[in-house]
Amino acid sequence: MTDQRRFSLLDLPEACFTGCRRGIEREALRIGPDGRIAQSPHPAGLGAPLTHPHFTTDYSESLLEIVTSAQPTLRSLQAELERLHAFVQEHLGEERLWPLSMPPSIRDEAEIPIARYGTSLQGLLRHRYRVGLAHRYGRFMQVIAGIHFNFSFPDLLWDQAQPPGSPGPVAGHLRNGSYFSILRNFARNAWIPCYLFGASPALCRSFSLATRLGPTPWNPGTLYDPQATSLRMSDIGYRNKNQQKIRVSLNSLDEYVRTLSCATQIRDPDYRRIGIRSADGTWRQLNDHVLQIENEYYSIARPKALKHPGQRPLQSLRQGGVDYLEIRILDVDPRSPLGVAPETMAFLEVFLWWCLAEDSPPLSEDERFMNEGNLRLVAYEGRQPRLPIRDPGGFEPLETRLGRTLDALEPIAGHLTRVTGEPLYRKSLDLARARCRNPDETPAAWVLREMERLGAGHTDFGLEIARCHAHALAGIRIDAEDRAAFEAGARQSVEDQERLEAAPGLSFEDYLARFLEADPPVCPRTEGTPAFPPHFS
Repeated sequence: MTDQRRFSLLDLPEACFTGCRRGIEREALRIGPDGRIAQSPHPAGLGAPLTHPHFTTDYSESLLEIVTSAQPTLRSLQAELERLHAFVQEHLGEERLWPLSMPPSIRDEAEIPIARYGTSLQGLLRHRYRVGLAHRYGRFMQVIAGIHFNFSFPDLLWDQAQPPGSPGPVAGHLRNGSYFSILRNFARNAWIPCYLFGASPALCRSFSLATRLGPTPWNPGTLYDPQATSLRMSDIGYRNKNQQKIRVSLNSLDEYVRTLSCATQIRDPDYRRIGIRSADGTWRQLNDHVLQIENEYYSIARPKALKHPGQRPLQSLRQGGVDYLEIRILDVDPRSPLGVAPETMAFLEVFLWWCLAEDSPPLSEDERFMNEGNLRLVAYEGRQPRLPIRDPGGFEPLETRLGRTLDALEPIAGHLTRVTGEPLYRKSLDLARARCRNPDETPAAWVLREMERLGAGHTDFGLEIARCHAHALAGIRIDAEDRAAFEAGARQSVEDQERLEAAPGLSFEDYLARFLEADPPVCPRTEGTPAFPPHFS
């Protein structure tokens, strides 16, 4: 079998490009008129967050998550995101959606209510897992918000890559191998979307970790880094020391499942000291392992499988392989009421096609360390002139390296525009080139300019933007059919949660034991699995 068979992306059938699916998960804190985190429960008109497909909560009861369907085009994705946001806005009352990744001023962790999902076993599991996160990392980190971009290639692509006469199962191996090839290249180049779309150069002084890591004072309530792009993606945010000790392999599906599964099964001495339950029986965490469950691993991109009821994510991956990628590196864009610009989504699609086209050898530990160093450097100092980006061959200025990558993306963007009729792909490259030439064009620079123009610190700036966004969302019209569907979905989710709560079942201890045992420690290799995916060019 010719594992290294080369294909030209631009020679693939048009259906390989028009058959992709994409979706957005947007996180946003609900805030009151004073800019404080809302203490109210999840809005009743949005249904039950445990069972609703579009409106749920992340860590906090106040951290709303808006989830789109998988959409066939960028335009249909944008339209659905607008409708969902407009419906949310109608149910916020005097509250608003916080428009920044880093949270507003918080006096005390007690102001951050942990999300609750009712009394069913599934709901208790979600809540108690979040209690464990609070004990492990503190609540402050858990209310950092981001945008997750989900993307899948059509099955036709893997059929085209499969050598003639090969047995059917090979396409599945090619699909898995190719998705992991993309993930490795994304890890190598994660500093690029961090530079282009990072929008969190400042944060409130109350964000406790910041005082130990030394950003510059902006005013008495705000800290910032003058050249930063994304403090969310720095050591201040998700790339903290607790997570950096976790080593998960992207070299194959088998290795990914094995290494991530091991992290959910190995006990950690620091978490052991926390204890699983307090003296009065209150749950403190699900277990004392390096990760309670695999969701705790805060990666910049994840392979995802379509879940089946009762399955853990690793189970689904092991049994069904990779169905799509979840790109988790994006900050919330404060310039958009939806938290993400359509040009950003278009760029990520072009970027993922390029990650597929490029050679993607296995990642060594040294290269992994180097990639994380590049990302950390760009997060803190990305707008510094001639910032050195490192690769195995040495160092190169950011603008030179980025410019060369944008040149490589150009034909892919042009082809996507021609095939789909969507000018956003080419426009996204034009915007990226402007930001490459001039760091003052980046979202992070815009944030600092607006703070200066308004004479505002982080919280006051976010509150002003939130008011503007609320007005914009209130102007989006929801037609009668969509409104009826949203209202019916909310009612259905409540009924579904009530059904779960009324069903007879196990004790929580037995349910948790079965849930945790469902994750196999090793994903055995299948005989004949290709060692590497085909190479697209």
